[in-house]
Amino acid sequence: MMSRYDEIEQLARKIEQHAFRRGFVSAFTLTAFPVKSGKDMELHITRECDGLVYGNAEVGTLDAFRDFISALDGRVDFIVCDLALPFETDTFLGEGTDAPENSVLLQYSDIAVWIDSVRYILYSRIPNLPEKSLVITGDEDPEDTFLKRLTTDPGGIASSVFVHLSGAAKQEIPEAYRSADVIIGAAIYRQVIRRECLERCERSPLIVDAGIGTVTPEASEFAMERGFQLIRVDNRAAMAGMLFSLIQSHDLVTRVMGQGEIAGVPVVAGGYIGAPGTIVVDSIDQPSIAIGFADGTGRIRYNAETDDEKKRIELVRKAIGGE
Repeated sequence: MMSRYDEIEQLARKIEQHAFRRGFVSAFTLTAFPVKSGKDMELHITRECDGLVYGNAEVGTLDAFRDFISALDGRVDFIVCDLALPFETDTFLGEGTDAPENSVLLQYSDIAVWIDSVRYILYSRIPNLPEKSLVITGDEDPEDTFLKRLTTDPGGIASSVFVHLSGAAKQEIPEAYRSADVIIGAAIYRQVIRRECLERCERSPLIVDAGIGTVTPEASEFAMERGFQLIRVDNRAAMAGMLFSLIQSHDLVTRVMGQGEIAGVPVVAGGYIGAPGTIVVDSIDQPSIAIGFADGTGRIRYNAETDDEKKRIELVRKAIGGE
């Protein structure tokens, strides 16, 4: 019988080989279980997107996390762990005692990826979104972070956002359902969109299952009979987008950003704020262009104002160009 470590290592090898064959960057995300679970890990399918091969697993224990780090180290370029993992990961980060030796370990927020997924779906599917009305349905749990985040983030993109705590005790169905253009289920793995809520609708709303399993069977049947659209959030696009941004940001701060000297002239790059008159180049690691002069506040001045500035930028350009 294959051990947990063997199963992880086998997947790591497949991702490594897949990325090598395609010439792609590879990454693996380690995510907290969205609700309490007795499992220590659960593997998911590997995906490919625009130069990136990435895998994902949900992790519930420190031992399982340690096994993943050990098996993935050196086989994937980036290991990306969720900020919400239910154990401390400090020793695995940076120069920590458990940090991977050959892969880069970075952090991200999985719940933020889910919120982005919902928002991007709304942008893509709903014309004139700022003119529409949203009902976001959750339950009475005041610690429901997903509901809190979701009700905060879409607040500026629709004409009205009504929050219905559907899981509370018997209550009258809010009038907001009558004019709803979009109904979002915002509880994780909990059925909060009920038939009696949809019966109140006078329009044909888009129903978005953002928490996976938020629509009751009766509500789903009723929605289909009435011709309402039902979609479940798929986070693959937002996940790929997060990985691209995170990897590019890591490249920015480790290879592009910084300060140094070229031909004895002080230079800065990648958003590093230099003293007024410092030469700005495109990359501190591999400079190819002298862009202009820092103004000391983060902005760039493109034209030399003194003979000394002209001399210094020409020295840098000559050194970069190899003349």
